[in-house]
Order: sequence, then C-alpha cells, then structure tokens
Amino acid sequence: MGDFGSALWSVEEALRIDAAILATTRDAVIITDLVPKILAVNPAFTEITGYAEAEVIGKSPSILSSGRHDRAFYQAMWLSLRETGYWQGEIWNRRKDGEMYPELLTLSAVCNEQGDPVHYVGVVTDLSQLRLHEERSPRLAHYDPLTALPNRLLLEARLQHTLERASREENRAAVLVIDLDQFKTINDSHGHAAGDALLVAVTRRLRTRLREEDTLSRLAGDQFVLVLEALHDYQEAEIMARSIQALLESPFVLPDGCKAFVRASVGISVYPQDGNTAQALLVGADAAVHRAKELGGRQFCYYTSELNVQARATLVMEEALRRALDQEEFVLYYQPKIDLRSGRIVGAEALLRWQRPGCGLVSPLEFIPAAEKNGLIEGIGAWVIRDACRQMRAWQDTGLTEIKVAVNVSARQFRYGGLEEEIIQALTQYGVKPSHLMLELTESMLMDAPEKAVARMTALKRLGLRLSLDDFGTGYSSLAYLGRFPIDQMKIDRSFVKDIVTDPGAATIATSVISLAHRMRVGVVAEGVETEAQAGYLRQNGCDEIQGYLFSKPLPAEEFAELVRQGESLPMPEAPLQSRTLLIVDDEPHILAALQRMLADEGYGIFTATSAHEGLELLAKNPVQVILSDQRMPAMSGAEFLGCVKALYPDTVRMVLSGYAELETVVQAVNEGAIYKFFVKPWDEEQLRAQIRDAFLYYEGVIQPRRGVASGL
Repeated sequence: MGDFGSALWSVEEALRIDAAILATTRDAVIITDLVPKILAVNPAFTEITGYAEAEVIGKSPSILSSGRHDRAFYQAMWLSLRETGYWQGEIWNRRKDGEMYPELLTLSAVCNEQGDPVHYVGVVTDLSQLRLHEERSPRLAHYDPLTALPNRLLLEARLQHTLERASREENRAAVLVIDLDQFKTINDSHGHAAGDALLVAVTRRLRTRLREEDTLSRLAGDQFVLVLEALHDYQEAEIMARSIQALLESPFVLPDGCKAFVRASVGISVYPQDGNTAQALLVGADAAVHRAKELGGRQFCYYTSELNVQARATLVMEEALRRALDQEEFVLYYQPKIDLRSGRIVGAEALLRWQRPGCGLVSPLEFIPAAEKNGLIEGIGAWVIRDACRQMRAWQDTGLTEIKVAVNVSARQFRYGGLEEEIIQALTQYGVKPSHLMLELTESMLMDAPEKAVARMTALKRLGLRLSLDDFGTGYSSLAYLGRFPIDQMKIDRSFVKDIVTDPGAATIATSVISLAHRMRVGVVAEGVETEAQAGYLRQNGCDEIQGYLFSKPLPAEEFAELVRQGESLPMPEAPLQSRTLLIVDDEPHILAALQRMLADEGYGIFTATSAHEGLELLAKNPVQVILSDQRMPAMSGAEFLGCVKALYPDTVRMVLSGYAELETVVQAVNEGAIYKFFVKPWDEEQLRAQIRDAFLYYEGVIQPRRGVASGL
C-alpha cells in the first residue's frame, strides 16, 4: 500500500504542476478531439483570442480562421499531423473582435497505449508584438524618435531621389536648413522635457506649410532640413523661407504654461547652381544658415553670394512696397479707350505707377511680380479700386460725368479676400455707378479654377459691374467655359496687334476673336495699337475699341481729363472718292508712273507702293478691291506678297506682272488661289486695261454679293 500510495501522490502532484503551467504560460493551449472539436483551452487562449472558454468548447477551431490561407494550406497541415503526429508553422488567425494576427502554431497528436491518436494539442505563440517590433526597427533606423520626422539617413536618400527627378524633368530643387535661434536658452531655462515638447510643436507647425512632395527632416538638436521639389524659380525657396519664419513668429505654450518665442534662421542651397549631389547641397545650406546666424539671426541666406544679393534686393523691394502702400506713393495713370467708329474717347484703363522716392516713376513691370509673391498685391489692388472710384467722383464733380474706368484685378485678389466688399465700399463711399467700373480679368486667372471663376464673376455681375476678359488668346481657354463667363468685353492682346498688318497668323487670331466676341454679343478692344495701319485693319474687321500710343500714352488723371474736355479724337479715314480702288506695287518708280499714266482715264482711285511692306500698310488703311503687283521685288516676291494678301484680305482680286523666268512660281500661286490672273512683261496696254476692268467687274458681280450674303445683308 505504501508504494502504491506514493506513486498515486506523484501522479496527482504532476497533474497539479501541469495545470499550474497551463494556467500561467503566456502561450495559448488548445486541446481537441479527432473531429476536431475543442475540449479545453487555457487562460492565455482567452487573452490572445478574446474568446471565453465557454464560447469555444465544442466548437471547431475553424472559428479562428482568418481567411488568408487557402484550402491547400490546411490540407497539408492536417496531412502532416495525421502521418507524423506533428506540424509547426506560422499562420494568420482572427481574434473575436475581427483583428487578424500572426501566430506560431505547434500541433501534436496525443496517443493511447496502443499508439493510436486520441487528442490533438495545439500551442500558440502570438507573433503580433514581434512583428510590430520588426516593423518599428527599420523605422527607428530612418526616423527621428521624438518628432517622427525622417532622419539624416532617410533624408539623404529622398534628396538624391529629388535630384534625379529634377535632372530628368529639368526643374530646380532646394534644400533649406532651419535653425531655431533661441532654442538653447529655452532648453536651459525650462528643462529638456520642455525643449522636446517645443520641438514637437515646431514640427507640427512646419508640417502645415508642406506640399505632399516636400520632405521635412530633423537632423539633430534644433536643426531641421526641408527639401523642396519641382521648383520653376529659385525664388520659390525664398518665399518658403520667409513663410516659415512668419509661421514661427507667434508664441508656443510650453507644458508648464509658459510662453516661448522662437525665431528661425534659414540657409538655402539650390540645385543645380549650388551642387548636384545631396551632400553638396546639405553642406551649402548649412554654410548659409551659419551665415544667417552670424548676421544676427531671424533671416535667411543663400549659399551663393549672387543669390544673397538678389535676396537682399527682394527684401529691400518688399520693405519699400510696404512703405509705399502705407504712405500712398502709388498713383494711377489713365490710357484712353477709343471708339473706332467715331474716333471719340469712350473710357480709360487705369494703370498703376509707383512714385518711388529717389527713383522717379516706376513701371509696374518692376514691382508687380514682387508684390504678387509677397502677398502685398491684394492690398495694392484694393487701393487701385478705391482710387479709381475716387477719381471718377472727382471727374463727375467737374462735369465729366460719363468717363468709365477699367481696373486690373490680380489672381490673388480675385480668388481670395473680400473683393466684392471692397468694391461695394468704394462705390458707396464715392457715389459711383457700378456700370462705370470695369474689372479686367486675365484668361489664365479664370481657367485656373473655371467653376469657381464662373461663380465669382456671377457675383460681381450682380453688383452691376462690367467684366473684361484680358489677354484673350494667350492662354488656354476652353470654349465651353468661355460661353459661361458673364463678360462684357474681350481684349485682343498686344502681341497679336503688333504684327497684325503683316503676319497672317496674328491677323487670323485677331479677326477670329472679333468674330467670336460679336457672335457672343460681347465688345472687343485691341490694346497696344501704335500705327494707323493697325487701327485701319482693326476697323476694317469690325473691332469696337482700341487703346495704345497711336492716340495716347497713359496719362496723369488731369491730363486725361483735359483730352476729354477738349474733345480730342482719333482722326478718321476719308471715304474714297471713287468706288473702284486699285493698288499697284512695284519697286521701280518708272514702272509705277507708266502704269498710272496708262490708267489715268479709267476713273480708278489708285494707290502705289514701292515694296510689299508698304503695300500691306496701304491695304490696312484703305479699302482696295483690285491689286496689281510686280513679281520680282526685293525682300518679298509678288507671289509671296499676294499669298499674304489672300490670308489678310481674301475678298480682293489679285493680279501679277511677271517675266518668263518666274512663270513656274506664278502658276503655282494661281493654282493655290493667291492670284486671279497674271500678265507677262512686256505687257500689252489695251489687254491689261481690259483685264483690270474685268477684275473690277468680277469683284462687283461675284465677290461683293458673296460678302453681302456672308455678312447677313
């Protein structure tokens, strides 16, 4: 009995030990029968899976299945277990709350005395924390643990990628080293914990200025690095540097409730001029930030001296512009708009000038780009609207009641801020009719966000204002949106007006704009008109108004008003005395004289030109039905001249005088429709007179009626 009792106590003790192990082990244990159905689980099973013991007893282990493994995976697992009594591997299962997790599963078969399996035991090790640690390990190698920003290792890799992309796309890139000026003082006086909290807060602010493609990194201590991708202008880096400095101006609240004020010095290096490797740009930006701190901090420096000089000039310009706005150094000049049908002044465009102390009158080309970049353009634009309204009121008080003024609106002014409120306030303050104020909006400004532009323009139209689409044809307007823009006027850009008399391409664009605008019941004004020929061509093609040096340069308000008081107007062309007008072009004066004598009794109005260019000038200023040109002329042959005339004045009848040597060229021009008929030198006078008569008859019998039908007469 003693030996048996001793053996029995040993078995019971062993069972108690086994039960204690199962209860305290961190691995889950699950026991099933051969079906398999769950017979028992330990407390760790509940902790890992979330299932209580009562919820799983009698259930299949498949309730833990994640769905990430296919049927073949489980077939292989059970086959190994049945044949060898053992299987081990990593498997994804699902907790009760639906979370999937990785585990190391060991399955063993428990056999009876005969060696037959009667149970299966599974031991589960939760790998989720291990996986999390594995994921964090490389992150710790690449990220700053305090701010979660990329560290130097990851920064250099991303910067190299940025440079490779900039090289492919021929863009610029920039590296900004940002150093906090007062950080050491704050760290020493408030403790390292407060310093760490401040660095985290600075990081949060800096992140608000980043584009998606930019990289912000913390190198060490209070030094950050910002990599800017895809820059078109190096000054974009300067704008960002100043934005960062402004962003950090407002105080930070430390954990102890104290306020901390931080200033930043910024060093800038630019790709490619400052280097084409990550290391070179980082060294350059670091040298630049040290220079900024030597100069007293709270400023930025470029790595190159040349860019530092330019940055200084930009800073001086900004300070001067702020002073100019505060002290009202700006002034408006007014360029008259002329009605082409009457020649009278019908309004003006207000053009901004800067009366800069010590520099005289400064053109907007010299300061508007700087104002747009530093955000002052909104304040300047608001001043322009107010002063234009003030001036209209002043003119009205002296009896000039019908002067209408157009003002230019910047993109920032149009998109942001209270433009409508500014206009209402100015109109109300000076008692100006809304219809007397026109806003000139550029095509590119509207097409940047066309749906929003339509809404803004509609709101402005509700105020009673008139709207003009400026620089039309230089951008990328969609005709679908153009029809939705509630405009009153379209402006032909000066780049098309400049060559309108001699360049068929520019002329085609201008005349197309005129035709399109009139079909939309919108007026057309051409800017930059400097010659009578340009005005004549625009008049012939139905342009409504012009502005430019042909009539007047932009004038101070009083000089403009005096033009209006004196009734100054653009001289109008005299009506032709004869209904039949002929242009003869030949570079030899005696030929011109001979042809004029030959046709003296025909009753034609005759213009003569000694070059193709002179001929185009005459055509722009005068109505002509028939053209007779010599073929052999310097600079431009007769066939080339008449080909240009065909594009510019398709309703003219065009003829050429040619020698036998040029017949092939002339015949080709005839086939292309540039020439109606040609005559071989020396010509037969009677035959030439008869052919010119026929040309006028052709014009009057075929072309003129066709023009009437096309114009709706």
